[in-house]
Amino acid sequence: MRITLSLLAAVVGLTISAGCGGTYEPEQAPASEQAPVDEQLPEGTVTQQAICPQKWTCNYTRWYGSEATCVAGCGGTPCTLDYACTGSCLCP
Repeated sequence: MRITLSLLAAVVGLTISAGCGGTYEPEQAPASEQAPVDEQLPEGTVTQQAICPQKWTCNYTRWYGSEATCVAGCGGTPCTLDYACTGSCLCP
């Protein structure tokens, strides 16, 4: 009986040390796609655009800081207060 227990212990020990007949390989997360090199920014670069400010205009080409300067610059054309969407900011 002692030989059987010793043999059983040896078999169990070998099985456990062999990893139950297989090897464990953890699943790897898929690699994230990166932007092309010409679209990558240097590390530490902040890419934040401000919302476009509201300014006065009569033709959406020229923008004025006050209604009085807009009226003076546009003559008889009525002025309106709107977001100055010039491409360098985000329009709401």
